[in-house]
Amino acid sequence: EAQLQVENKIIASAAKTTTSSSEKEIENTITTLSDYLIENKVEEELMDVLLATGEACSQISKELRLLPLMEQIKEESINIQGEEQKSMDIIANYIFLTCVKSKVAACASEEVDSVLYNHEEDRGYEIAFDPLDGSSNLDVSVPTGTIFGIYPHKNKESSFTASGRSLVAAGYAIYSSCTELVISLAANNTTTKTVGFTLNDSGDEFILSRPNIICPSTGPYYSLNEAREPDWPDGLRSWIYDAKRANTPLKQKYSSRYICSLCADVHRTLLKGGWAGNPRPHLRLLYEAAPLAFITENAGGVGTDGIQNLLDIKPDGLHDRVCVFLGSKLDIQDLLSYGNIQQEAQKYKA
Repeated sequence: EAQLQVENKIIASAAKTTTSSSEKEIENTITTLSDYLIENKVEEELMDVLLATGEACSQISKELRLLPLMEQIKEESINIQGEEQKSMDIIANYIFLTCVKSKVAACASEEVDSVLYNHEEDRGYEIAFDPLDGSSNLDVSVPTGTIFGIYPHKNKESSFTASGRSLVAAGYAIYSSCTELVISLAANNTTTKTVGFTLNDSGDEFILSRPNIICPSTGPYYSLNEAREPDWPDGLRSWIYDAKRANTPLKQKYSSRYICSLCADVHRTLLKGGWAGNPRPHLRLLYEAAPLAFITENAGGVGTDGIQNLLDIKPDGLHDRVCVFLGSKLDIQDLLSYGNIQQEAQKYKA
């Protein structure tokens, strides 16, 4: 027994030494979001906006961890989209606006019907965002997310009227087993890579964890709600039928993966390949489709509405909706070869 106690002390001492050494190594090698932006010579004002989005996502992540204990699941109101708002939607929107509104000239939120302008300071950027994507899944603890796109601001008249080709940066956060922040910068910066950061344990710093996200040219998964198959157009129905049997032009057998949380489905697609989307005009161009297409394209993938590249579509209004297919280039090309993949607009109860 005495020998066992000695051995345990030796093991504990070695573990403590190893842990201490590992922690020091990590401290010396970590790259924070701020470090990354500085190293890549991101212009100061844009950097301020990106850091503010990071702070917003960090705060939203903290709120979500305690959500079931705080009984904030109940429905509260109806948003501008005609959808039920959960109280966490309202909280997330408040947090995001509080963090970024002083850093930009204008904000457009999925939860608000009009543009919110900064009348106090002259700023060079405007931001469109979905503060809490997938919030219908909150009461079952399925991953949710935040999506944003940053544009140059010229004047009030032209606010949020440009296509996704004008984006200078975009990103999304995914709130799951960990909180990740994925961002991408425009070509006029020193990098066009899509990169990922993970929120540290204390929840106050995003650490570089995916230094170069590259979407595979093809992947094994497609992602959409198959329960809507009766309403699908012929081209989409035919591709899904053939994909299950390895009979599409790519001759690859696909599996279905669908979370019904856009950030989660797109995140998996960027990392594993395939495609994710919604064939009906349901997702918002400014807040979801354009930013995610920008991120996907910078990662080597592509985004389309089934006819044209999502980044080429100019919004007619703040809350325009489009069909969305995002993912691997070859898989998207394979799907498009069938033609007629856009579903007509239709509302479902669930």
